[in-house]
Amino acid sequence: MSLDDRTILLINEDNFKKLSNVNILVVGLGGVGSIVPISLVRSGIKNLTIVDKDRVDLSNLNRQIAYTLEDVGELKSVALKKHLQTLREDINIVEIHDDIKNVLNENLKFDYIIDCIDDIKGKIELITFAFKNNIKIISSLGMGNRLDPTNVKITKLNKTTSDPLAKKLRYELKKRNVDLSLINVSFSEETPIIKDRVISSMIFTPNASGLALASYIIKDVIKEGNE
Repeated sequence: MSLDDRTILLINEDNFKKLSNVNILVVGLGGVGSIVPISLVRSGIKNLTIVDKDRVDLSNLNRQIAYTLEDVGELKSVALKKHLQTLREDINIVEIHDDIKNVLNENLKFDYIIDCIDDIKGKIELITFAFKNNIKIISSLGMGNRLDPTNVKITKLNKTTSDPLAKKLRYELKKRNVDLSLINVSFSEETPIIKDRVISSMIFTPNASGLALASYIIKDVIKEGNE
């Protein structure tokens, strides 16, 4: 069988072809974001721009599934692009190692933005940009200090509870007249196990969020034109 045969069996060939024409921006390639491009490329997405300003640190390897010991010290966007290119040949990957505020401009043409940033200011800038430019976006909320991947859900930002990051995000976006009921997010219903200034994390919850984000995009692409 070929690389995509099992996927096509599940979603059919017409839907699979839709995935080839979608252009996606993934911002933040850490605990949540590193698994997102891997999932998308394995699913048939061929046009991706990946953005992160950081380098791979040894402490990342307990949860950031895209990287290995060989990647420590390398720019995350560069390391992840190399990995993606080992998964399939027919892909167009643009990697950007910069702060998101230096990347966003009105000429960006994306069908979807996946926000995996852990910085509140960056999330606000990205969501506001997407909202103003009518680009579909989905954001990951707080996944640190948690262990249970089964508590990760996709919902609207105005429906989230017990998440300090979501509370700050709602407050700031309301001031910018962003309709919270239009912003899709992945969030965890699990109560944080610990509360500390330094965020702790293991592999389970961040990657569950990343998989949920990628799955949401694939399903949304497939339903376009099928409703």
